[in-house]
Amino acid sequence: MNCAFCKHHNCYTKGQNCLGAEGEQAASLYTEEEVKLMQAAAATESRNYLKMTRLEESLFFAQQMGAKKIGIAFCIGLANEASFCAQYFKNAGLQVESACCKNCAVDKDQLNLEKIKPGKFEAMCNPKMQAELMNKAETEFNFIVGLCVGHDMIFTKNSNAPVSSLVTKDRVLANNPVGVVYSRYWRRKLGILEEGTV
Repeated sequence: MNCAFCKHHNCYTKGQNCLGAEGEQAASLYTEEEVKLMQAAAATESRNYLKMTRLEESLFFAQQMGAKKIGIAFCIGLANEASFCAQYFKNAGLQVESACCKNCAVDKDQLNLEKIKPGKFEAMCNPKMQAELMNKAETEFNFIVGLCVGHDMIFTKNSNAPVSSLVTKDRVLANNPVGVVYSRYWRRKLGILEEGTV
């Protein structure tokens, strides 16, 4: 299995089954709750294709699922963006809980974490507590706004509610991580430039 290097993607265009699992077998993997998520995701895509931004689609999805309370786990560096997102959901009638990554102000020394400026207080990111706060608030869905690589994994792993990303942090590319593969300069730097490209 190495779909990222597939040259034809006939599963999508022609219904080709490369993995051998029957359709019924694949469909049987989904729980009843996951089928509802899949139905809401399909409705979000089909009704809003090329019409809605990720933020708008996230609200539409939450509404399709009948959500009343959502959570936002955000990076302190994207506090303004998190505020705009929270206000958007709130304006639509949802109750919004939010938790900053630096909650509890725990010094990195507590977990022996590497610091940007050694010898000084540096609050660690606290994604597990972000998840605990959302769990305690009983949010129905949680959205990530710019959590660091790894911290997003810990938050997702510990969240009782399903998690989706609104913003993915990229400090170099203005929070547009896919920009690295759109730029031939970056592709050259990373050694992934297509053969024959100058």
